[in-house]
Amino acid sequence: MTINLTRRPFSLALRLTFFISLSTILAFIAFTWIMLHSVEKHFAEQDVSDLQHINFTLNNILQSSAEPDEQKNEKIREFLASYRGVSAVLQNTQGEILFSTSQGSSLLPALETVKFPLTRRTEDVFIWSVDNSGSAPMHAGTEMKRETFRVIASSGDYLSNGKPQTYRLLTGLSIDFHLHYLAALKKNLIAIAVVISLLIIITIHIAVRKGHQPLRNVSSAIKNITSENLDARLEPSRVPIELEQLVISFNHMIERIEDVFTRQANFSADIAHEIRTPITNLVTQTEIALSQHRTQSELEDVLYSSLEEYNRMTKMVSDMLFLAQADNNQLIPETVTFDLSAEVSKVFDFFEAWAEERGITLAFNGAPCVIQGDPLMFRRAINNLLSNSIRYTPEGQTVTVSVTEQANTAELTIENPGKPIAEEHLTRLFDRFYRVDPSRQRKGEGSGIGLAIVKSIVTAHHGKVSVESDSVSTRFTLSVPRLGNLR
Repeated sequence: MTINLTRRPFSLALRLTFFISLSTILAFIAFTWIMLHSVEKHFAEQDVSDLQHINFTLNNILQSSAEPDEQKNEKIREFLASYRGVSAVLQNTQGEILFSTSQGSSLLPALETVKFPLTRRTEDVFIWSVDNSGSAPMHAGTEMKRETFRVIASSGDYLSNGKPQTYRLLTGLSIDFHLHYLAALKKNLIAIAVVISLLIIITIHIAVRKGHQPLRNVSSAIKNITSENLDARLEPSRVPIELEQLVISFNHMIERIEDVFTRQANFSADIAHEIRTPITNLVTQTEIALSQHRTQSELEDVLYSSLEEYNRMTKMVSDMLFLAQADNNQLIPETVTFDLSAEVSKVFDFFEAWAEERGITLAFNGAPCVIQGDPLMFRRAINNLLSNSIRYTPEGQTVTVSVTEQANTAELTIENPGKPIAEEHLTRLFDRFYRVDPSRQRKGEGSGIGLAIVKSIVTAHHGKVSVESDSVSTRFTLSVPRLGNLR
């Protein structure tokens, strides 16, 4: 017992749903990230622009005139009052705080992170977070309430109480509102993304199932085809174009299966009929022989007649075994080099007496033709064709056999005059037990599968056999590869 541990592949519907949903969700995530990044960048640019404007104005106030420090500080307070969430701290180089808003002192630790001196053209902009107990860098972890500023640092010289001094200015703009907005936006987008992702998966699953409906319809139609309705066909024009070739291929397969079933049924009926005739003859002769006392001579006649029927049945069984091997690809010919014309001459020697008895002349046209194959099989094929031609040739006429060489093939043609064969029968002459005239009983005319054997032999040699018939004659042509063309 073989245990298959290989996992069964996922269904097409599941795979399509997964990959399409994944692609759509990834596209939605990319869009969401781009949108968040764009909003965050917009806020940052807006904050920096405001800070630069505020910082520029503060520096102008500090450096524009020789007003007293109290008056400058008052101007700074009035200016900053027009902005919301702005803090500032002014310090000299000795560390003294010259000016500070209510939260300005919280920005003092940030001075340690700035490399002075700075000018308005080399401003340093960074983010600084503070909590209720003081200040801390943004990356420091804390559970206390924090406030985050975007800070701009600058420095310069100004007159303080008539004395020149160097100052350091930190201006901070609270960005908590923006951060809270971004956090709420991210949270809402995550919730929306989850809902939309579920909707996408459900929608795509429904769409995939609807898209696979033609496949299920085709499967249902195929399931309803049995040996009793092999004539049923699927309509390629009623399926999507992607399934059209599949339906066409399936119809071709059903045609071949139907042909095999039909031939098998006909073959069974024909073989039963063919075997029944000799068996009936044997039974009848035996009953007559036993119906009354017979002399030894009469009994010998009955035995000779029975022997003839036995030989006929033996030949039929042998031919059927030969065809069975051909059907199962077990008919493997020997590959030797021989002269096809010489084989025709050997068959002529065998049939000359029978042909002379029927008043028929045998004629051969052609030169020596060397091919590769099984000479015994070819002799059997020529035997079957020649006997068939002699059987249907009128008395006083001639059966002509020709051998010709083509570029890569050798052709053997057997032509006999006689009644033409209708076109509808020509393609079926090589079927087993096929009768052009169903009323014929074939008594003394062979088993009825000689032409089928010819086709099997030629096919085994990778060749072709064909037949043509007109008002003048009927021609059987065997075309087989020449030297080096047999595989």
